[in-house]
Amino acid sequence: MIRRRHRPTSPAPPLDNDDLLSEILLRLPPLPSSLPRASLVCTRWRRLVSDRGFLRRFRARHRKPPLLGVIQVCAYPIFAPALDPPDRIPAARFSWRLDNRHDLNDLLGVRHGRALVHVNTCRYSQRRLIVWDPVAGDRRAVAIPGGFRDRGVVVRAGEVRCVAGDGDPGHVHGGCHSSPFEVVILGTNKNRTHAFACVYSSETGIWGNVISAAVNFGDCICNFTTLVGNSLYCLLLGEQRTSFFQFDLDKQITAQIDVPPDMHPDGNGHHRFGDTICRFAPAENGGLLFLVVTHYTLNVWKSETNADGVAGWVLEKTIELDRLLSLEPGPQKTAPMLLGFSEEHNVAFVCTYIGVSMIHLESMEFKSVSQRMSLIYHPFTSFYTKELSPH
Repeated sequence: MIRRRHRPTSPAPPLDNDDLLSEILLRLPPLPSSLPRASLVCTRWRRLVSDRGFLRRFRARHRKPPLLGVIQVCAYPIFAPALDPPDRIPAARFSWRLDNRHDLNDLLGVRHGRALVHVNTCRYSQRRLIVWDPVAGDRRAVAIPGGFRDRGVVVRAGEVRCVAGDGDPGHVHGGCHSSPFEVVILGTNKNRTHAFACVYSSETGIWGNVISAAVNFGDCICNFTTLVGNSLYCLLLGEQRTSFFQFDLDKQITAQIDVPPDMHPDGNGHHRFGDTICRFAPAENGGLLFLVVTHYTLNVWKSETNADGVAGWVLEKTIELDRLLSLEPGPQKTAPMLLGFSEEHNVAFVCTYIGVSMIHLESMEFKSVSQRMSLIYHPFTSFYTKELSPH
């Protein structure tokens, strides 16, 4: 019996269909090294992953941009990377250029891949805002609104947000380099008897009306904020009461919301928390999350409304930081401080005597981020595809 020899099968032909290859490449993780590495395979792959339409689909598929690092508040903004190689972005890549070394550059907010910086000069007339895109390297100056200058209002807090999604339901934040944006700033007069708010639109190039609201004498606006829907929230610290100050950007109205009951100041006006031990963020139901560090415990509160329509707070989670991070409390050891919180990734940045750690509140996984200590960390998320730009 004669057996026929089977000829060896030919290797599978390369993917000749661009659409099929694109579908495969879309499934690469949204990390900084993924697409640049794919672009090195051949000219065809580079052409596909560099296409603007492909990049839009890539962002739309993944929806959530990666957490590249944090921007720290010092005399000027400093970027600290959070990813490991090969996805680690060098700190020098997102460097802030000083116009005048004597100016104070207050970082007010970071959102949708942009940062809002308040250039605080000695002369009030020269103070201005800068909308900074670290990935694109663009800086856009925005003058302080005349209504603030006329009243001598001191800018205390602010935020920048992309508004491209308002007219484009398919828009994904994190690659908003050329998209229209809004800037909202909050401030107080010198006597701190009134709070003021105003919104700027990049589409019109003008500021809206200045909205004012009376506050208790001496109340102080903390300079970290969060956006929930169309409302900006910040913390209002007073001698008798601590509350959230809410400004609705669309309705142009303000309100004050109580913090959890045991978080009010004591009879001497001393606060249980301040700039370095609390943060707040949007909750999944559209309410607020309030994160507070007390000694070595991180408590996560959530705002809820009961069946009678009464708003209140529920303690959702308690994290023992000393156990999680293997800390040894003692009189010579600095208590933990909460420096920042990433809303998109549910990650808290906590500073202890061992350095700054990044803690994922769901998995309880943590990693060391930086030895540099700054009072405020602004998490920076963005789709980083700059290496794909044509040379």
